[in-house]
Amino acid sequence: MRQEKTPHRWMKLVFPPAVLFLCLLAFSGCGRSEADLTTERTDLVTIDVLTAFGNPEKPAVVFPHDLHTGTIEPKNDNCTTCHLKNEKGILAQKFQRWTDSDKDSTMNLYHNKCINCHKETAAKGKKAGPVVCGDCHRKNPAFISARQPMRMDKSLHYRHIKANEEKCDKCHHDYDKINKKLIYKKGEERPCLLCHKNKKEENRDSFRFVAHQECIGCHKAAKPGTAGPVQCAGCHDAQRQQAIKKVENPPRLKRNQPDQVLISAPENELEMSKMNTVPFDHQAHEIYNSSCHRCHEEILRPCTECHTMTENKKNKGILLQKAMHSKNSVFSCIGCHDSQKTKTECAGCHSLMEQGRLSENACVKCHTGPTPQQLQKTSGKTSNIKKWFPDKKMSRLSFAKQDIPDSVIISLLENKYEPVHFPHRKMIDALQKDIAKSKLASFFHGSEDMLCRGCHHHTPVGKKPPLCESCHGKSFQESKVPMPGILAAYHRQCLGCHEEMKIEKPSGGCTDCHAKKKESAITMQTKDKK
Repeated sequence: MRQEKTPHRWMKLVFPPAVLFLCLLAFSGCGRSEADLTTERTDLVTIDVLTAFGNPEKPAVVFPHDLHTGTIEPKNDNCTTCHLKNEKGILAQKFQRWTDSDKDSTMNLYHNKCINCHKETAAKGKKAGPVVCGDCHRKNPAFISARQPMRMDKSLHYRHIKANEEKCDKCHHDYDKINKKLIYKKGEERPCLLCHKNKKEENRDSFRFVAHQECIGCHKAAKPGTAGPVQCAGCHDAQRQQAIKKVENPPRLKRNQPDQVLISAPENELEMSKMNTVPFDHQAHEIYNSSCHRCHEEILRPCTECHTMTENKKNKGILLQKAMHSKNSVFSCIGCHDSQKTKTECAGCHSLMEQGRLSENACVKCHTGPTPQQLQKTSGKTSNIKKWFPDKKMSRLSFAKQDIPDSVIISLLENKYEPVHFPHRKMIDALQKDIAKSKLASFFHGSEDMLCRGCHHHTPVGKKPPLCESCHGKSFQESKVPMPGILAAYHRQCLGCHEEMKIEKPSGGCTDCHAKKKESAITMQTKDKK
């Protein structure tokens, strides 16, 4: 006899597994607190001082600094709650001490001061920090760092110059070894990192130490609301960095740099050089970079003082050729220019082109200056550098604009779809407008014929470039592995360009470009072929 499935029977089948599932779910969350949820912060300080005395028994403590400074009761100077201050007003950057004397006293200092403070705060009925070892010394910390490095760009640098009435000695100094004191040398200001490295060396403190000591100290000494931040997030939070007021077109920072210069091998190595020199517009490049250190990695000196034709102690094997041409370095000319190709208005063509090497014609775009032999005769100097710069009027078509087809009909899929009417001239006009907005693009595209190479690659530029089918067969051929068939080539080129340039249409559907052919037309076409 057939047994009916009543609601009661259904509940018997489903209820026990459901209860088991809920129990497992509940137990899986047991013991988890809000602290187990990892949070990003920009103020994290890793307390790992015990590593100086050997391998520590427990993991380092990840300490949220701003969280503590924000909760300490306001005093005349709440930093002294945790940091000692000497007679000169300088704060110790270590917690409640100037030096690490020994393991036990350093460890006990943290345990006594921190835990006692947490207990006292909790006794007042306020939210306090942990008092159990495992809540501070965690293998998987509750916080992860979102700290961003702070950069002194030319806008922020100018604001500091203006605020200090153009007195540079507040930040820039040198060390007088004879008198053993810091002195200021006008015109020889050098970047902090040249002397202050990642770790303390001899009598030079680490960059991290001096940056916090000098910058925060200066900000705290200033009248409230007139200087920069004093909390970690004020400098190291990405959103706060974006909110820093920018000075549009700050005055040029003059450091005896040339307006234009010829880049060549050092004078004593000119005879080793085979290429023409490069006329370089230094002043124009200053406008497009946020800092001098975009090109000058350490000290503001001519490139060839370190990067020569042969290896030496200064260049560490990075010779002049590599320093200027490395595609993998943002400090090199080629590397910097290459990074611009990823912009939306450029990527349509450049993302589909061969990567990793320069074209055969690339050299002559920059090396337009006098030959090394000519420069050798004038002891490395020339009276008029401007005459060696390329003619700015070079950007023109080698054929009349009206010779460019207004549209191109692509009927590759006419058995299923209507032919595609490709707006050829409209596309070229749009790309030319983008190129005209950039001096860099205008220079390197040279004549507008170069634009044609975005689609008509590996062919001579002219009025009538070879048809795509000349190289791309109707289907994929194993003998031409890197070369797609004509159908794949069209879709890769067209859709790839639209995707990289963030063009909404086509959205991916075939009929965005190919109008669907009527069934009657397909039937008629089939009969004609028979």
